[in-house]
Amino acid sequence: MDALTNLNNQIEREILCIDDLTEEIKMHARKGQTDILKQLERDLHNSLQQLEKLHEKKGFWATVATLNKNGKLQKAVNEVVEMA
Repeated sequence: MDALTNLNNQIEREILCIDDLTEEIKMHARKGQTDILKQLERDLHNSLQQLEKLHEKKGFWATVATLNKNGKLQKAVNEVVEMA
């Protein structure tokens, strides 16, 4: 499994987690259970941060794949090695 596929799977799992959390938040909001809502809010915030990080990683790996496909990645690596 390549890095992009793995990241896509992680993104999908995080989105499903966010969907579950939002449904749970709605349920507890209707019941007025604010103590539970505070924890769910933190959980949702953490999931959103994780989703943001995953999208950043996906962008990075997409760039790497494009550079590699165009043959530029190897050239850049060789130049860095020569400079060292």
